Amino acid sequence: MNGTRNVERWGVHEVALEGPSEAPRSGGSRGSNPFTAVRITARYTHGSQAVEVPGFYDGDGVYRVRFMPESTGRWSWAIRSNRPELQGARGAFTCVRPGSKNHGPVRVAGRHHFSYADGTPFFPLGTTAYAWTYRPEAVRRKSLESFSRYGFNKIRMLVFPKHYGDGKNVDISYDPPCFPYEGIPGSWDRTRFVPAYFRNFEERVGDLRDRGIEADVILFHFYDFGKWGLDKGTRRTDDLCYLQYITARLAAYRNVWWSLANEYDLIDNRRLGGGFASSSDRKDWEAIGRYLATHDPAHHLRSVHQWPFGPLFPNRPWLTHVSYQSPGTYSLLMELKGRYRKPVINDEYQYEGNIPMDWGNCSAEEETIRHWAAVMAGGYATHGEAFNTPKNHRDIFWSYGGRLHGGSPPRLRFMKELVTALPFQEMGPDTYKGDGRNLFCLRKDSEVYLYFMTPAWKDHNMLFVGPPEGGTWEYDAVVYDAWACRKVRSASWKCGLVRRPRFPPFAAIVLKRKGGRR
Repeated sequence: MNGTRNVERWGVHEVALEGPSEAPRSGGSRGSNPFTAVRITARYTHGSQAVEVPGFYDGDGVYRVRFMPESTGRWSWAIRSNRPELQGARGAFTCVRPGSKNHGPVRVAGRHHFSYADGTPFFPLGTTAYAWTYRPEAVRRKSLESFSRYGFNKIRMLVFPKHYGDGKNVDISYDPPCFPYEGIPGSWDRTRFVPAYFRNFEERVGDLRDRGIEADVILFHFYDFGKWGLDKGTRRTDDLCYLQYITARLAAYRNVWWSLANEYDLIDNRRLGGGFASSSDRKDWEAIGRYLATHDPAHHLRSVHQWPFGPLFPNRPWLTHVSYQSPGTYSLLMELKGRYRKPVINDEYQYEGNIPMDWGNCSAEEETIRHWAAVMAGGYATHGEAFNTPKNHRDIFWSYGGRLHGGSPPRLRFMKELVTALPFQEMGPDTYKGDGRNLFCLRKDSEVYLYFMTPAWKDHNMLFVGPPEGGTWEYDAVVYDAWACRKVRSASWKCGLVRRPRFPPFAAIVLKRKGGRR
């Protein structure tokens, strides 16, 4: 039983109890299934607050309940179960103030942005490492170092293992040390989980939490192609059983986001000669989304990711933000903000790399510009890297993790540092100040402006300062080289057209108004 007396706000309180484990019956048949036959919940109370939290079986006769307290003070807990060995256990703990690096879970802020639960603004700078969680320990350490080195604070990662490859350029065929279900490929018992598999995954979520990084947990995906049969033949009851188990294990971690699927609508149509195709009814996504909204005690963020040629998931009350993939990171992102009236993240605008396929061969310049464009639309984006070598088509960061090699990560870190020093959540696109392709502008009223120029912008020797109607204001201007990641010069500019300011090819310009009208 948990002896913890003090737990940080938004930390994890855990109760561990010994109970029934599976025992063989006469004739050698298996006994009752502890994953489904034993029900255990805890009722946590704090004054007038009461929260019901489901528990789970963690193997070897151990049952656990995890809870993330959101209010400081004394909490009491009591176990309810259909088994007498577990029923009636109770206790209490004190929820204390969080540490300086613990800001709580991320929530939607306003209409289009995010903040931590304590009100601290959160600017998602994501990257993708789908299967980093079950790679060797040395690779995992390199992955964590890469995430932190470049300021990535949201990692898209799969729960289930990934298999993918074209036989020539990509070979994602490594097996995990163990599988999520008992059984063998093609004959899985989807009601019996392998605790060691999920224990490893949650430890990786904990590693990210300890570094202040959000885990964008992708619950379902298509990439198996018959290798293990994990994505074939599941029923709605199987999905529900899995959701119950994964939420009971992970919901108490403050850094969890739920992504229902990676490319929810993708199906393999090769048997019919059509290659991949889009079909939005592969699973009952509506039921899955409602389940998470209803049964996650911590109410983590929820999204659905689509195939680039398929439809975006429609707006739903349980959908907290939009996750989409497309090279269109400016106009489309602004359109989606208006359509959904929720935060929008372009979670895959294609990857920097050398893969022949279009999804994995962006240059560092393209990757940087696409990410900047998403930010200048008042939204967010997720980076990815897909480099291989002639001798190795397996250790590709987008799946494997490890060490980043591309040129965009340091530029994106610089972008994040620059933007988060501004009142970004109060700024919106000024479409009159650019062309939406090579010159972009964000502004907060007429007080703060941020411009971004690509090398293709034709008028690098001029800039219009201030509101369209002009005025007598002056602005403190700072010009940055967004490629060299450095400040170039400071100036004082009056409203109107400024000529020959000597902007670098990749330019970011910040203007802050000095005072009121004269």
